[in-house]
Amino acid sequence: MKQDRAYAAETLNTLQRCGLITAREVDVVDRLIGAGSLFADAVDLAETVHLHIKVDDTHQLPVNDFFDAGARLDHQKDGFVKYRFRGGINGIFSHIRISQDDVLETERNRHPRPFLDHIGIDLRDEVAPVREVFDSLPARASGLGWSLASQGGPDRAVYCCHVEVAEKHWLYPPGEHGDRGIPLEFAYGALRMNPETSGCDLRPVDPSKADPASVPCCGAPQQKEAATAGACATTAECR
Repeated sequence: MKQDRAYAAETLNTLQRCGLITAREVDVVDRLIGAGSLFADAVDLAETVHLHIKVDDTHQLPVNDFFDAGARLDHQKDGFVKYRFRGGINGIFSHIRISQDDVLETERNRHPRPFLDHIGIDLRDEVAPVREVFDSLPARASGLGWSLASQGGPDRAVYCCHVEVAEKHWLYPPGEHGDRGIPLEFAYGALRMNPETSGCDLRPVDPSKADPASVPCCGAPQQKEAATAGACATTAECR
């Protein structure tokens, strides 16, 4: 990351103090951005790391605590808001559907909010060293025995919510001590905003648990919004 990790630690402490992430989630992030990380080369090349936190209501966030910690609002839409914190950490908070797990969720199996849905490593620079690290990720996932799902490519950007990037690799670490594994998103390419529409390239479900292509991309409550973006019935067909 391009900023001091000491500031990143302060940001994580703020989010934990506000009850938005747990001590265990802080530990997972610490290990990912630490010098001994399995993905230290990717983190070092990243513009930022983002934490996407699912909440019950984005209108109820402790924004004054964010500002006191040096954060600034990046952008927001109803149900989705992003803050830039110190230390190269971006906090993204949502109560809309952003993953296939959200589509599959029912009242019975709903994951209690707040929780850290995924950690994103933002590889924005489209240069050879970054491309090399990005392209190495599928082999690394295979070597670790982790599941992998990829999105996008030369002819098709990845478009979720109201932003898009060129490509993504999603890695799914195993859970620890009975807790769920937290997916890792490696996003390659410049971030582009589409403020008037929303795409539905949702975070894929862990392929070891379900076939991502079998999950409806947005689900009934978002079908009208998805249609506006040229979306469709399944993630395999979106956009």
